[in-house]
Amino acid sequence: MNLLEIKGISKIYGNVKALQNVDLEVKRGEWLAVMGPSGSGKTTMMNIIGCMDKPTEGAVILDGKDISKESARSLTATRREKIGLIFQQFHLIHYLTAVENIMVAQYYHSMPDEDEALRALDRVGLLERAKHLPSQLSGGEQQRVCIARALINYPMLILADEPTGNLDEANEGIVMDLFRQLHEEGSTIVVVTHDPEVAEEAQRTVVLEHGRVARIAYNVIAPPIIL
Repeated sequence: MNLLEIKGISKIYGNVKALQNVDLEVKRGEWLAVMGPSGSGKTTMMNIIGCMDKPTEGAVILDGKDISKESARSLTATRREKIGLIFQQFHLIHYLTAVENIMVAQYYHSMPDEDEALRALDRVGLLERAKHLPSQLSGGEQQRVCIARALINYPMLILADEPTGNLDEANEGIVMDLFRQLHEEGSTIVVVTHDPEVAEEAQRTVVLEHGRVARIAYNVIAPPIIL
């Protein structure tokens, strides 16, 4: 059963065709990697899947609903309710502590709950850093706060943009262990990455070139988890 279906989407900026007639399906419980050189359309596709932009043409079906024609307000609500976003640049609020950054995500979704936010930090191994500001955390710790923030509202889709791009090898391993655990629990994950080793962890890798799907590689034999 598909959680996400992309049907013939194109995105045009002036004379630039960032995406051209892209088709893609993501099953519930699947881990998908998206790769491609700079300018291939990865970020554009991530923004469209993540309800931060709309395609010029085509349809995007998320959880059975076509979101491609929704208003900006409706897209914001869909993103808040259904998608957990993890960014390479972290985007933590610098004057809030780790636990407060997570509670901000709760606030925009429903109601802040510090105990629940603390449990989310504990899950990513950062309970003892709950009262630290982002400037007091390493890059790897900040990324784990981002993961906890993305998970706090129990999203049906986790969308990660270069989640290990700014991390050293040790912290990359910690973050990838968290992604493996999430996948084993049945989470649907889409990871945009330049790193072949990160992509190999996924069940499929979609390679974009010049705004088109150039090829799809199946990385593992095991089928995706269907919930």
